[in-house]
Amino acid sequence: MWWALAGVAAGSIAPVVLRSLIRRGTSAAALLGTWGVMVCLVISALAVPALVELAHRCSLTVRIGDGRAGTVVGVLSAAVLLVAGTRAAWRLRAINRSRRRLYVKHFELTWLLTGSRPRGGGVLWLPVADPLAYSLAGHPAVVVATRGLRGVLDDAAVSAVLAHERAHVARRHHRLVALADAVAAGLGWLPLMRQSPSLVRMLVELDADAHAARIHGHRCLIRALRTLQRAAAPPAALGIAGECTQLRLDRLGARQSAGAGRLGGAATRWSSALIVAVACVLSLSAVIAIASCSTV
Repeated sequence: MWWALAGVAAGSIAPVVLRSLIRRGTSAAALLGTWGVMVCLVISALAVPALVELAHRCSLTVRIGDGRAGTVVGVLSAAVLLVAGTRAAWRLRAINRSRRRLYVKHFELTWLLTGSRPRGGGVLWLPVADPLAYSLAGHPAVVVATRGLRGVLDDAAVSAVLAHERAHVARRHHRLVALADAVAAGLGWLPLMRQSPSLVRMLVELDADAHAARIHGHRCLIRALRTLQRAAAPPAALGIAGECTQLRLDRLGARQSAGAGRLGGAATRWSSALIVAVACVLSLSAVIAIASCSTV
């Protein structure tokens, strides 16, 4: 029971701490890694009562400690996680379908405009007057920009914008955003999970900014953000503008780009892998325990 209470407490306090660290200028890459670890710890803490109760019922050992209260908490824990897992899986399925439809449209556009398939690391230039830039998840992931971008930005600023979008791809930001939406759908009653979509979207933009500024300089990216701050992007994509623009400008103006290197990139990539791994381990543990019960 105490594990579950600790998980609820951590899930309530964590978003306050994360937002405070964002305001203090802490590396976005480090905070993405911290978010991933906190999500895993909270889910694991909520799962402990269910796994303990399942193990107790299968092994028929004598319970020591919580007694009947532990049984109630274990059953509630199992029910909460079952509902959360179902809702999260449903949300991930909807996200993947939406992204797939958008990717197919751009795949067809690439074929019509260039006569070839999308290339990893390449840019799909659309003959559109509105200045836009965004990236799409897929195999391979695609960076999309419009001709109008070159009409409002100089070459250095355009390069910074493209570096920002390539950072979204290289650092697996689309996967992190999808996982944040999934945990919010599954465990939205916890503040950490409920606020994960807005937190992660903010952090991936700050992380991509830091990466682009490290390569092309802060001034180029500041010019681009000020020019494109009202530019829209498809909902299933990650665009250059739209999320916490003023905060991003403030951090760029203060030249805060820590964590944009290889170590920071590893932190962002491994945070999503860690969440998936923990979910798989907990699911496998439950399956093994249930299978063991059937043989007792």
